[in-house]
Amino acid sequence: MAVISKGITLSYKAGAADQFIELTNLQEIPELGGDVEAIEITTLADAAHMYTDGLKNYGDSLGFKFLYETAQFESLNALTGTAEWKVALPDGATCTFSGTSSVKLDGVGVNAALTYTLAIKPNTEMAWA
Repeated sequence: MAVISKGITLSYKAGAADQFIELTNLQEIPELGGDVEAIEITTLADAAHMYTDGLKNYGDSLGFKFLYETAQFESLNALTGTAEWKVALPDGATCTFSGTSSVKLDGVGVNAALTYTLAIKPNTEMAWA
C-alpha cells in the first residue's frame, strides 16, 4: 500500500527541552539521507578507475517550507546553536538528527500566500527508526 505525504511532521527540541515541539503549516520537506562520496584509489596497474566509499554527504543544508505564521516564524528565527530535529512519516518511521538552523522569508508575488524556508545544516548522522 502506498504511503502519501499527508501527516508528515517536523519537530525540534532545543536547549534544556525534554520534549519535541511539533511545527505547524509544513508544506514541503527536502530529500532525507545522503550520498556516499567516492574516493578514487586507482593505481598505475589498474585497467579502469577504482573507487572506495568515502563519507556520507547530506548536503549543505536541508530546506523545509512553511506557510507563514508570525509566532512560529519568530520562534524559529530566534533559535541559536544546535537543536535536535525529527521528521515523522505517516507510517510511523522517523528520521532524527541534530543541526543548526536559519530562517528566510521566501519571495512572493501578487495574490500569493507568504511562505518561509527553514534551512537546517545537519551536524550529526541521520538516524532512521
